[in-house]
Amino acid sequence: MFKALILIDDDFVHDSIDLIEVANRLAGEDELLTYGLGINLADKEVKGFDSLICVDLPFLQSKDSRVLTDIIQQVHEEFSFDSIIVLATDFGRMVAPRVAMRLKVGLTADITDIEVEGQERRLVRPAFSGNMLASIICDSTPIMASVHPNVFHVKEAAKEPERIDFLPAELKASSIDVLSTSEKGGTQDIREAKAIVSAGAGFKTEVDQLQELADILNGAVAVSKPLVELQRAPREIQVGQSGKTVSPDLYIALGIYGSMQHVEGLKNVENIISVNIDEGAPMNYLAELVVIGDAAEFAEKLTERLRK
Repeated sequence: MFKALILIDDDFVHDSIDLIEVANRLAGEDELLTYGLGINLADKEVKGFDSLICVDLPFLQSKDSRVLTDIIQQVHEEFSFDSIIVLATDFGRMVAPRVAMRLKVGLTADITDIEVEGQERRLVRPAFSGNMLASIICDSTPIMASVHPNVFHVKEAAKEPERIDFLPAELKASSIDVLSTSEKGGTQDIREAKAIVSAGAGFKTEVDQLQELADILNGAVAVSKPLVELQRAPREIQVGQSGKTVSPDLYIALGIYGSMQHVEGLKNVENIISVNIDEGAPMNYLAELVVIGDAAEFAEKLTERLRK
């Protein structure tokens, strides 16, 4: 029996549910029991787990990593999990190392793949700025991992979980006071887009010029890491291992070389069009359609054609 605990991020509930697929792969041939852990989830629909451990205490701040670490430790002491899995959001990256230190186990961060042979479990993550993949053998118990969002997708999440109400003992008072909250505005999250127009270092004009093309395609604009480092675009629209993982139906790569760091951000993409002056760019070998030429000129002409 392989028991996996998955922390549910109340801002990314559906992404958290997808981590059930991570638990499935870690279990290998063992029978699997999945437990979701959530704080004050009364208004959230959570399905797919065998059991849902609920901590419903209105005074708790779900984004206090120190309090949440105490809760996870108590839950683990009660149920004894074989693996604890956290979504690698900004908040998840704060919680996971705290929990690993508290439980005195290792942590494999931002994993993108899992390899299981018998009882040996290897977690795969990009290393050296995404220039290579590291395969890490995990023999500690529990296996601690944070998972890059939008990499794994659960096939079915219709099961109604058994609800387990959990009351933590002797919790420290939260050190966070919420003064106000507001809805984040802005453009569409690139992880939800079905079409993405993405610019790389080979795209020499302003990235904003791609918005019309993206709008025509009912999609979103994205960029590769070099444009973020050059401060030509915000990190929120970066695709890659250090950015976001996307799964659109159409991905137009404009002047993107195709480093491993970037390719790790492309999962289950249906169709790729690569436009590059470099015939040997790795991205060209991933694409269904390759255009050898200037990326900015291609984007301008494609926009004109579609506009008509």
